[in-house]
Amino acid sequence: MISNMQKLLLIGNVAERNNLIKKLHKLGCVEVAATPKIEKMTATDIQHDIDAYKLKLAKLEFCLETIKAYKPTAQKLVKEQKIDYIPVKGKGPFQIRPLITFEDFQNLKDIEVDIFTQINQLKEFSDKIIALRADTQKQNNIIDSLSPYANMNIPFSKFKDTSTASVLLGEVVKTKIAELKKIEEFGGVYETYEGIGNSDGVAIVIDKAKRDDIQEVLSQIEFSVCSISSELTPEQIKINAKKELEEIEKQRCLAIEAIMTFENIVDDIKRLHDYFALEIAKAESANRTQATKSTYYLEAWIPEGEKERVDKELEECPLSLAYTIREPLESETPPTFVESNGVVAPYESVTNMFSVPFYKEIDPNPSVAFFFFLIFGMMLGDAGYGLLLTLGTGIILALRKPPKGEMNLIKIMFMGGISTTIWGILFGSYFGLSATDYGIWCWFNPIEDPMPLLVLSLATGLLQMFFGMAINMVALIKKGQPVWGISSAFSWYFLALGIGGIFGASYIGAWAKTAGIVLVAIGVVLLMLSGTFGKKGAKKVGGALASLYGIINFFSDLMSYTRIFGLGLASGVIAMVFNEIASVISGMMPLKFLGVIVTIIICIIGHTFNISINALGAYVHNSRLQFVEFFGKFYTGGGELFTPLGSQMQYYRIGNPEDRQKKSKQSKKA
Repeated sequence: MISNMQKLLLIGNVAERNNLIKKLHKLGCVEVAATPKIEKMTATDIQHDIDAYKLKLAKLEFCLETIKAYKPTAQKLVKEQKIDYIPVKGKGPFQIRPLITFEDFQNLKDIEVDIFTQINQLKEFSDKIIALRADTQKQNNIIDSLSPYANMNIPFSKFKDTSTASVLLGEVVKTKIAELKKIEEFGGVYETYEGIGNSDGVAIVIDKAKRDDIQEVLSQIEFSVCSISSELTPEQIKINAKKELEEIEKQRCLAIEAIMTFENIVDDIKRLHDYFALEIAKAESANRTQATKSTYYLEAWIPEGEKERVDKELEECPLSLAYTIREPLESETPPTFVESNGVVAPYESVTNMFSVPFYKEIDPNPSVAFFFFLIFGMMLGDAGYGLLLTLGTGIILALRKPPKGEMNLIKIMFMGGISTTIWGILFGSYFGLSATDYGIWCWFNPIEDPMPLLVLSLATGLLQMFFGMAINMVALIKKGQPVWGISSAFSWYFLALGIGGIFGASYIGAWAKTAGIVLVAIGVVLLMLSGTFGKKGAKKVGGALASLYGIINFFSDLMSYTRIFGLGLASGVIAMVFNEIASVISGMMPLKFLGVIVTIIICIIGHTFNISINALGAYVHNSRLQFVEFFGKFYTGGGELFTPLGSQMQYYRIGNPEDRQKKSKQSKKA
């Protein structure tokens, strides 16, 4: 549910403001709000401190990104035996944020100088690699420029004018070399040097008096004058350039090796990153206050359930302050803090991915959790896949023991695996094998009889859409608009029942058709009535008629639930196809044991691919159904997530490891 929020109003000694904010951080349940303008008080301006912290944070992020960026290159260079680098042993996948005590966190300031000194050293190596990259490009450009003169054994300096002749050295595209003969008409001579690539080197000698006469010919053949002036031959220059590249590569390897030594301080960098992220949050909180020379005024939001704890801590606090805690005013919009149990909490990430719930809005997360769980299993629909998904994610959760709010995707997949197992048993599908072939009970097999799955998909969609309308009805009733709420929801209920009665009359009886027509008529009237609310004059008529257009949107939304049918069939068919491929190839093997091995390999690869791609598809398409078809019926969204001081930490969590061990022991005893 969405927690009621309380407003903390506090006045204190301006010299103790930072200590008070540290106290609020330690409480971990207070979000400092922007304070309105107060007469005879001025807004606090410590933006320079915030900018300084952000600069430090940027340096820490640069260090982490640099080490991460060069790690693949370092691992490659190790394989090539170019550097000595032993990677720091990682913590493995699916890690939760480790704990750090409040005292240790506050003492991180002590390592700041040492860490930033090392970061400056790392930056020097990073800058050196950038400079070496430019030098590499320069040498490669030199080698490329020598391509037309690959077979020229004369130093470039030899090609210079004499007292009577002009000597030109350059390059010409191979396809235009033949046109050089035009130069002979002006008394010039030339020699070509076969190059590597599209151009050849050309040396031209002509009387100085006729130099300008051949300019047109040179333009036609796109003669490009050589800019190299060296006492060395092209081959000698190339050898020197390659030696230079080798030296640059050695320097680059040494710089990368040096950068990777900083991997040993990554944990400290992450701790300091969280420290300064929180320092920024604290400084921004202080920046939101109003102050005089001696006092400051602060406003903050706290969840209603934390009111007593905050009251007690502030009451016992030795700081000079006065405060009160009150209900939010009508003009105030508190941030949204959702309190959910362990089952519903992971689905908050799905809802927040779309939009944070608006304060005082009906919490959509319990209904999202139920329908997401239900639909996920229908989309995957194989008991074998569900069992593997549950076991795999269950082992991860058992080993890592993630706290609330972490590894939400794994938790969703774990519950999705349970749903998939249940639906797989109902559908009689076990790794693509049909339960009916082995005498095992099932409700129905979608591969053999797909229509029940289509009906079930549409029925699930109708149920979810109607549930969303019911939530909207309750919300409107709470706002004091019961007629609007009831008419907007029951119009669709009557329409659905009426249409069902009309089409089901042949099975139920003739009376059902009459009742269905009456219900449809009532539904249409209520639908038009719901379209008139909030409108005046002629706009009421327009709204009533426009609401009828909603019937088209309703059925369009309902048809979207056929994706449950499509994905459910797809996973089953693909599984069956892989089984068939394995069976056919196995039958082609000359020895039986080879056939068994091939079958196992194909099934492992095929089913792993199928469960991966279809589990992803179930998550994505399921989310889409929640966002568009379900939320479109009632959800407002647009809220601001409650972010208390302390929630800005990215890599660590503040707490005591002993407390966690006690909780673990208590849960085991229970």
